[in-house]
Amino acid sequence: MRPPAMPTYKKEYSTEVEDIMADCDTYSVDGHRFHSERALWDTGADTTIISSRIVKELNLQPYKAGGSSGIGGDTGSNVYLVHVLVPTGDFVTYVEVMESDFQDIDILIGMDVITFGDFLITNADNKTTFQFRTPSEGGVEL
Repeated sequence: MRPPAMPTYKKEYSTEVEDIMADCDTYSVDGHRFHSERALWDTGADTTIISSRIVKELNLQPYKAGGSSGIGGDTGSNVYLVHVLVPTGDFVTYVEVMESDFQDIDILIGMDVITFGDFLITNADNKTTFQFRTPSEGGVEL
């Protein structure tokens, strides 16, 4: 008997891409929802970052003060608690996110969320395919 299939999200691009974008919902702790079709998945980011637009629309209140270090130096930012609904239909709850004044995206999904599942990118035939599976099943056989 086979174990039940794990939820898997798959997105295929017609070319090789440098940015992985997928729908993602952000929820305030009291249950208000923001749907985004502009969620950038970034394995180089330790933490998830949301736009000021999400903060405003969900009327989020700072959880604590925070900051980050990056190529441009150190920055200060408010930290908020949210729930993130990933494309597999699973929630990552009580995620501490920072705020940014993004213009082109709503949310940057960092490793704090990505590590809740298995993240795979392939580039066969000059076409990028992105897959995310929750919960993690471990290794991927290629």
